[in-house]
Amino acid sequence: MPIVSSEVPSAQVIELQGYPLDGKLGAVGRRGMICFLDLITNEADGLEALAKIVAVMPSVPVVSLIRDSNPNLILQALRLGGKDFLTQPFHDEQFRTVMEKLTQLSPEMVAQQGRVISIIPAKGACGASTIALNLAAQLKKHGSTRTLLADLDPVTGTLAFQMKLNPTFSFLEVLNQGSVIDTDIWRGVIQTYSGLDVLLSPASPVEGAQEMGDTRPILDFARRLYDNVVADLGNAYGEWTLSAARASDEVFLVTTNELPALQSAQRVMRYYENHEIPRQRIHLVINRFNRDVGLTKEMIETALHSDIYQLINSDYECVQRALLDGKPIQSATLIGKQIAQMAARIQGADGEKQKQKLEKVRSGGAFSGLFGLFSRST
Repeated sequence: MPIVSSEVPSAQVIELQGYPLDGKLGAVGRRGMICFLDLITNEADGLEALAKIVAVMPSVPVVSLIRDSNPNLILQALRLGGKDFLTQPFHDEQFRTVMEKLTQLSPEMVAQQGRVISIIPAKGACGASTIALNLAAQLKKHGSTRTLLADLDPVTGTLAFQMKLNPTFSFLEVLNQGSVIDTDIWRGVIQTYSGLDVLLSPASPVEGAQEMGDTRPILDFARRLYDNVVADLGNAYGEWTLSAARASDEVFLVTTNELPALQSAQRVMRYYENHEIPRQRIHLVINRFNRDVGLTKEMIETALHSDIYQLINSDYECVQRALLDGKPIQSATLIGKQIAQMAARIQGADGEKQKQKLEKVRSGGAFSGLFGLFSRST
């Protein structure tokens, strides 16, 4: 249903082939989900499936899809336990009315969803992976109870090396499940490090990495489990990274203050604008900042027409010490304090947005981000 994707961009939509006449939606039928049931293609089978779903999975609200205003069919569906209905042609206002009604009937369906943060290098060797690791660690210290660090670089992922972890399993095991991700498999793939959950990249480069498609199944699933998801992307270009940028709440573009890196950052920002990634979602992080080499903060902001979100100073010895120890950079160091400042700023913005979301929910006027998964039976 295109209307679901347009009205609730963060929703994961799964289309079932055939009517579930046994009433079982499998892994789809979990708490907090909605089933859109097609009563247009086959009215009799649709009504039979509706009765079974209501009996077998009473916590899953069913919204019937009906060809036009058919009072008898609508009444039948409601009597069988359907929560509401949509009639063709489906339009935005009708959809919003139904969603708000479902929210009022089942307040527990309002799901708090975590923040997805993508860390993307303007070019190679800008230190984006180091920023990702230490930002995740600092977010954890600043109140992010459930934090995931995901190495989504299919070719040159280095987080396992930095953390001294063995990548027995990787995000490929999760991706291979398709759009429905099993929680038990997820738990088997995830490793832990300094209080973080970690999803690693493959030990060997993925063949055909340029053709890899969509990160969204991973990121949408993760945002339902974690307060913050920090995704480390190894390359700024291609559909794989673009899908992560589209699924993210914030995109941090990591560069240095040297001219080649800044020129690369400018190209990346233009590339994302051309692919309809909102400019306000992209934040500049200047890593390994050295006043004696490269451009100043003011010159960078003027050249790129963008404010710098965070400056992180150059301290080779500090970073090398952390790498050798396999630990995050110490919070007492200058770099540690700067990354902690970045984490605190993110958490502050996140807290304000969550407050606004809760206020909208209390007023009964919000439903975006309410439901992690929509299913449509046909």
